Amino acid sequence: MNEQIKNKIIYIKYGELTLKGKNRKDFVKVLTKNIKLALADFDGLEYEVNYDNLKLKNIKDDKKAELIINELVDVFGIQSISYATEVALDLEIIKKTALGMLINAKNKTFKIDVSRSNKNFPLNSMELAHKIGGHVLAHNHNLKVQIKNPDLLVRVEIKNDCAVIYNQRVAGANGLPVGANGRALVLLSGGIDSPVAAKLVMKRGLSVDFITFITPPHTSDEALNKTIELAKIITKNNKLCKSNLYVCNFTKLQDEIAHISKEAYRITIMRRYFMRIAKQKAIETNASALVTGEALGQVASQTLESMQTIANVLDNFLLLRPLLTYDKNEIIELATKFKTYETSILPYCDSCSLFAPKNPVTKPKETVAKSLEEESLVINDICDLVYNKEITKIKLG
Repeated sequence: MNEQIKNKIIYIKYGELTLKGKNRKDFVKVLTKNIKLALADFDGLEYEVNYDNLKLKNIKDDKKAELIINELVDVFGIQSISYATEVALDLEIIKKTALGMLINAKNKTFKIDVSRSNKNFPLNSMELAHKIGGHVLAHNHNLKVQIKNPDLLVRVEIKNDCAVIYNQRVAGANGLPVGANGRALVLLSGGIDSPVAAKLVMKRGLSVDFITFITPPHTSDEALNKTIELAKIITKNNKLCKSNLYVCNFTKLQDEIAHISKEAYRITIMRRYFMRIAKQKAIETNASALVTGEALGQVASQTLESMQTIANVLDNFLLLRPLLTYDKNEIIELATKFKTYETSILPYCDSCSLFAPKNPVTKPKETVAKSLEEESLVINDICDLVYNKEITKIKLG
């Protein structure tokens, strides 16, 4: 790098990727792909991918940088994002650049934090911090050094070919890059829980598709539109993940389930058929797991006995319940963080809430559920018909 060159860059530091050893390259490759997807609307960006960071160059102006950072904060796999200056490994340029970030500060404390991966640089981290700090104090008498909890913090990272200097750091979403750990199919209702479950598995590196169940005319177009909007919020209009929403018209099956002899079991039977259809769609779309928003004990269908009776139809197909141990307040807090809460509480009912019996069984037995399903001679044929004829795919971006 020419010693006179100063580049404004967006400096992205990886999160858990630094712990992935031999798989690091694969994770970084997926993260880079996801960053490019999130920033597809920004032309002319240059990407420099390094061992523990990624630099975005050709930013051009501060407003563009702000917009880019706003997109990046939701990308899983990123620990932090900084609007930084990249300069040559020249002490005078480094000192001047750091001073420029502090020159207008008044009546503040500051600290220079130096890290040095380039051990060939002639000054060690402490010596360089003293040099830069002394230069700042010589040119701005309104500042004082404070090591613990300073008002202003300038970070200087000495790399092999440059120095990266910045005074602000925006927290990233952390976690693992979406898609690094495979794909899952999320059973998405219009409620609070399942959107949060989707975001949590995305944070652990899973790409997601969605399946939702409607029962027109009992469920409204508004209820479906609400679910579509939730899927778009979760994926940020497919900028975080290339996802599809599968809409299953469950009315024919629901009408048949309404005739079973034990009303208390109807919600159990309904959910068993939800699972059967979802599993089939997961296999068809190469998803390795299903995801639900179930939380233990929250409603009648979420007891251990009920969960087991419902999930047994999956025949050991993997079912993930990331919210299993969360209470409602914790889930609402996450929904607020993920920006799904306000949409989730819109007053449009889903299939489960509409058809829940007054006194649903809380500890259903699988033998009873099977015998009730066998009361109908056509229910499995109807299930096949629904799967083959009543599922519509909606692209989210």
